[in-house]
Amino acid sequence: MRRLLIEEWLPIAALGMESLRERTPMTPFPAPNRMHVWFARRPLVASRAALLGSMLPANADRGMFMHVLGIHGDPIASRLRIDEAKQTGVRFEGQAYSYPRAFTYQPTIDELAWVRDACGGSDIAALDPTAGGGSVPFEAVRLGFKTTANDLNPVAAMIIRATVEFPLRFGTVLHERFIQIANDFVRRRDKILKELVPPEPQDHAVPSNWLWARTITCPYCSGTIPLSPNWALGSDGVGLRLIPDLETRLCRFEIVNASREQSKGTVKNGAAECPFFDCGRVIGGDDVKAQALAGQMGQQLYAVVFRYDREIGKTKSGKPKIKRERGFRTPRPEDNIEALVARRLSERMPEWQARNIFPDEEIPFGYETAIRWPLDKYGVHRWAQMFSPRQLYGHCVSVEVFHDLTAELQEHAKISELDRAALAYLALAIDKFVNYNSIGSHWDTASGTVRGKFDRHDFSFKWSFGEMSPITDGVGYDWVIEQTGKALGELVGLLGHSDQPSFDHPSPTGCIEVRCGSADALALPDGSVDCIVMDPPYYNNVTYSELSDFFYVWLKRTAGLLYPEGFSDPLTNKDREAVANPARFAGQKGALELAGADYEQRMGSIFAECRRVLKPGGV
Repeated sequence: MRRLLIEEWLPIAALGMESLRERTPMTPFPAPNRMHVWFARRPLVASRAALLGSMLPANADRGMFMHVLGIHGDPIASRLRIDEAKQTGVRFEGQAYSYPRAFTYQPTIDELAWVRDACGGSDIAALDPTAGGGSVPFEAVRLGFKTTANDLNPVAAMIIRATVEFPLRFGTVLHERFIQIANDFVRRRDKILKELVPPEPQDHAVPSNWLWARTITCPYCSGTIPLSPNWALGSDGVGLRLIPDLETRLCRFEIVNASREQSKGTVKNGAAECPFFDCGRVIGGDDVKAQALAGQMGQQLYAVVFRYDREIGKTKSGKPKIKRERGFRTPRPEDNIEALVARRLSERMPEWQARNIFPDEEIPFGYETAIRWPLDKYGVHRWAQMFSPRQLYGHCVSVEVFHDLTAELQEHAKISELDRAALAYLALAIDKFVNYNSIGSHWDTASGTVRGKFDRHDFSFKWSFGEMSPITDGVGYDWVIEQTGKALGELVGLLGHSDQPSFDHPSPTGCIEVRCGSADALALPDGSVDCIVMDPPYYNNVTYSELSDFFYVWLKRTAGLLYPEGFSDPLTNKDREAVANPARFAGQKGALELAGADYEQRMGSIFAECRRVLKPGGV
């Protein structure tokens, strides 16, 4: 059997540095990472190297290998140069790296021909049986391979279709159609939600975020306690001082500009501390949870984040120079729209339930949901409870408008494949907003933005949360539509499509089939695959099915209208997932060990299936 390049040599240090460069701060993450949350994404440059190194012979031209990867210089020397400059404080001339990030490089026609010849064929079949976020299939297609991507999880399968299949198939016209449909969606949606966004009192200002604290009632003095581990609003010392009102037993808030002036947090290690001067007692964590379980945990708006235009000078022609800045203010009575939200939810709920728009599924018992981070201890039993009333109303309105748009496109004829694909990106954009508008989406004082629910991969409970305005320019749906469209446009380019194709850089030559099923039962013929490159799920590191249910309950109500074959189940498949899940053995002695053995057996079945579909001499 021939020896392979990956068996003899691989530039691990250079690949490691380029993998870090893919996610360098102050530069955009690769477009596949920005399309939709997934829980374990591999670097593109490492994925391309694994594919190439596994197909090229050991004596392949190493310089050509590096060039096809996109590593067109010495990333290690560049990194050392950066580190030396940091240590000495001496700036150097020019760019630290002499070439763009490797993943942005699209191999030329001649380079793809070299790959085909060196790998011994023009129709190389590649497989990733546990494809997840799709890094390996994405790079296999860019190398011109005939690619099969499989994943048990329908959320992952839809992400791969949107990352590889759709932009590869439709090219630039898909991006244009998505923008048309998305703009129509935003116009309709904003018309409905406008009443739920109170105007700002300051001229030329618009609200961008509302910051909320969960609340309980002090069992000793009956005061309402807003729960937050700290009251910082920004990294520059701006924050809040609590002003407890002894008559109303409510807290008001005051903006302060120094950390020392901020009130201390009211919750620590699950226990709350009453901020009222005539009480000040500590409420234990069990008592806090008891109120949450009884449905007595509320929420209180503690700050509004707004954007405003400030004149900073004049242009040469005398026109004012405008800079958009961020400000904070404390709540006003006009910001209290909870009664209106409750009324609108009550009015629309019967229709939403009849049309299957409202996500009323129960959160199932599992490792992430009941063992690692027990949501039920804080009264969160259904997916709808992951959202505040205004957030929930906004998301359901979004799904309703999506349904209406889809029905109109289907009214006179079968919906076109292009429109189906464009609507799939709108479904993913709705999902992106769901991620940033939940009771698990928190305010980041360093960046001055709301962080998504899955900036860490768990269901940890948040005492305070941030909310995006859905209809403000540059925020909310305006932002998620822009981000989704931008990622789609970049994917089209990375896969080889161009409005102005050149001789050197061809149209895409690879192809892909995306499947949604168990990796131990691949619907592929025996001996049909040249190369299998995979990143398997790793023990109990991520329980994908439980985490992705957060998105699935919304995607099945949007993308499920277009691609029903992947979204027919109530929730994602937990039974066949190859992870070490102690929840499967709850109540049994040695649950962790049993889960580990179960994982190994499942992975053994997957590897046996991979062996079946691999060609003789395949890799």
